[in-house]
Amino acid sequence: MTMQHKLRHTMFLMAGTLLLAGAPPADAAIKCWTNHEGVRECGNAVPPEFAQQGHETLNKRGLTTDKREAAKTLEELEAERAAAAAEREQAEEDMKRRQADRVLLDTFASEDDLVLTRDGQIAHLDSQIRLVESHIEKLRSNLDKMVDRAADMERQGKKPSEDMVKNIDSVRAQIEENEAFIADKRAEQEDIRARFAADIERFRELKGTR
Repeated sequence: MTMQHKLRHTMFLMAGTLLLAGAPPADAAIKCWTNHEGVRECGNAVPPEFAQQGHETLNKRGLTTDKREAAKTLEELEAERAAAAAEREQAEEDMKRRQADRVLLDTFASEDDLVLTRDGQIAHLDSQIRLVESHIEKLRSNLDKMVDRAADMERQGKKPSEDMVKNIDSVRAQIEENEAFIADKRAEQEDIRARFAADIERFRELKGTR
């Protein structure tokens, strides 16, 4: 064998050895991924730069045995968290609604019961309002007398005493407090009307009496 033939033979053996060393075993799984250019590539391991993009694992017959989805972005994770929170909130609202419906049906046997209860609560507040209005009238009458006495003293060139001024201010403050009380009770009456209107509507839906 010439020196040239020996050299070629040695190079051939070395090339074969390198190919065998670099090739995966016959039964090894193959990983396939998509590169930055959108081209599908396969090998015995996914390059680090493509590890987060998802890949498939194929057996020696070319069948997919595993599929890893691409890692989710921060925006996708945040959207999933928001959707889960909204779903939990909706579930809680549905549960509260079912509980309220049960209380409504257990408390009232008919729509008339709702109306009677509503009117009773409003009438109770009316009685409180009338009582406070009567008290306000007395306070205003006393205030008018006190103011008149203070005005008479000023016309006589006398200065009203400090106690008289304090009493006048105190009565005015009491009138304002009682008027605020009445305003609150009237607002409470409106809330009762609105709440019972919704309850009556829901009661009709549950009973199927629209």
